[in-house]
Amino acid sequence: MQYDIVIIGACTAGLYFAKRMAEQGYKVLVAEKDKKEDLAKRLRVFHMDYGEMQKYAVPKPEEGKDFLHSFKFSASRSALGKWEKYHEHTVYVMDLPAYVGRLMRWAEEYGVDFWFETAFEDVIIQNGKVVGAKLRQGEKEFTVSSRLLADCSGIAAAVRTKLPEDNLCENFKLKDSDKFYVTVNYISFLKPEKVHIRHTISWPYYKVWIAPREIESGAILGVGANMSYAYGERCLQKFLENITIPPYHIDKVERGTVPYHRPPYSFVADGFVALGDSACLTKPNNGEGVTAAWYLVDIAAEEIGYALQNEGIASAEEMWGVNVRYQTTQGAVFAELLATMTGAVDCSREENDYEFEHNLIFKNNLLNQQVDKKQEKNELIKGLLKGVLNGRMRPKTIKKLLHYSSIASKIKHHYQAFPTDMHGYAAWKLKADALWASAGSMADVVYDEGYYLNDL
Repeated sequence: MQYDIVIIGACTAGLYFAKRMAEQGYKVLVAEKDKKEDLAKRLRVFHMDYGEMQKYAVPKPEEGKDFLHSFKFSASRSALGKWEKYHEHTVYVMDLPAYVGRLMRWAEEYGVDFWFETAFEDVIIQNGKVVGAKLRQGEKEFTVSSRLLADCSGIAAAVRTKLPEDNLCENFKLKDSDKFYVTVNYISFLKPEKVHIRHTISWPYYKVWIAPREIESGAILGVGANMSYAYGERCLQKFLENITIPPYHIDKVERGTVPYHRPPYSFVADGFVALGDSACLTKPNNGEGVTAAWYLVDIAAEEIGYALQNEGIASAEEMWGVNVRYQTTQGAVFAELLATMTGAVDCSREENDYEFEHNLIFKNNLLNQQVDKKQEKNELIKGLLKGVLNGRMRPKTIKKLLHYSSIASKIKHHYQAFPTDMHGYAAWKLKADALWASAGSMADVVYDEGYYLNDL
């Protein structure tokens, strides 16, 4: 069997990419290991910014089907709950399995083929190029040839991790420290007449958030943390010891994981591309991955569309623009945020409160601002020094924050200088490795016993 493009995985990234490529006239197959009726049932509810939904021209959800409700702003609060920062944006709350079904029907309209209960077994490589996939349906194994194999299999990165060691796209596997283990509690308040959750509120220090639910008397109480679900539960308990929320009953619990690791430096190899969770694409500040992945898919659909106009396998050289366009834009922004977030939580509760009070790191409408980086850095240093003088910040905390801030800025500038052709890539990669080694990760501020190094 021969297809232009074989996509492994039928969730939001794979379906959006399938549609984008099929509408260009390419023959597309999506192979999915689950049954059609079991798609996307890991975490049922997901949020999407309305502006981003318009940007990517995806189907609008419908009430009574995949649309649950909406809200117009979200907020984040300090560790002691004294200070709040708000972010204005209209957010749709949707049923993920139902919306994935809508995206699948949308892709089918453009002629995409779907094979369900079809497991990916291995990549087929000839002369160093990916030329297809080995698949299995029950006891039957078979091969499918492709001009491009796309890994949209999710956090397991089933295809990318099967690539040879010397392949252009890295084949690393995520460890426990490279994931956020997310627990979502659907709660009902014991005195619902006194509680109304109208928008999302997050407490970054504890990695906890509360969000509206489709019923007035309830809410969604979630936590996402490195290492394990057990560690996340301990974070939630520390939150409940320090922040008062009304008494509640837990109706249902859902769990899932999201990547919290830098993406591969190169998303492409000869005959291959990694997209979505397989490429570790999530927003570092909140873990949302759907639209973060679609940003890369949009770029990939354009660049790969051009590459496939030539006969044969889509080469890494022809697709190099995928890397350049992503890493110099959203990639650079996300890399800076990822490197910054460690410093944002590696402090005491009182210091976190001071950071909120004086707009250090945490600001109103952070994602919507055009920031003067030099002025921002000067204000950060000034605010931190003032915190030491009045006893609100420890010198060791300032040292760490300045370190993370400096490394984050260097990483962003390095990504913005991503090589425009493959010849400068090896040297760029060596420097990137050194910068990330200095940046550390969120897992660095976790004890094995389940507490932050600052003794939450």
